[in-house]
Amino acid sequence: MLLVAFGIVALGMPLDASSQPEKVRPGDSYYSAELAEPTHQGLVQALGPEKNYEEVYQFYTYYQFVYDEAERVVLFREFKRGEVIRTEEYRYDASGRLTRRIVAQPGKEDEVTVP
Repeated sequence: MLLVAFGIVALGMPLDASSQPEKVRPGDSYYSAELAEPTHQGLVQALGPEKNYEEVYQFYTYYQFVYDEAERVVLFREFKRGEVIRTEEYRYDASGRLTRRIVAQPGKEDEVTVP
C-alpha cells in the first residue's frame, strides 16, 4: 500500500481529489494550469496544483480561483492565451449549500444553474 501511495506521489498524481490552497486568503486570486475534481455535484470547479501567476501565464490554458471567508470558491475564470474565455460565479446560502452558478462566456448569454 505504501508503495502504491509513493508511486502516485512520484508520478505527480494527487492523492486527494479536492484541492485548495494551503492558506486561503478571501478575495485573493489563486492560479493553476490544472483542475481538480469538481465539487457540489460537479457544478463548482476545483483548483489543481497551485502555481503563481508568472508560472501559469506561460501556459496556453490556465485557471484563476477566488475564495470567500468560508474558503469556498466564489469565482472561477478560464484563460486561453491570456484572454478570459469563461467565468463562473458561485453563490451559497448560510449553510454553505450552492444556490446558484452563473457561467459567462464572451458572445453568449449567461447560463444560470440553480441546483
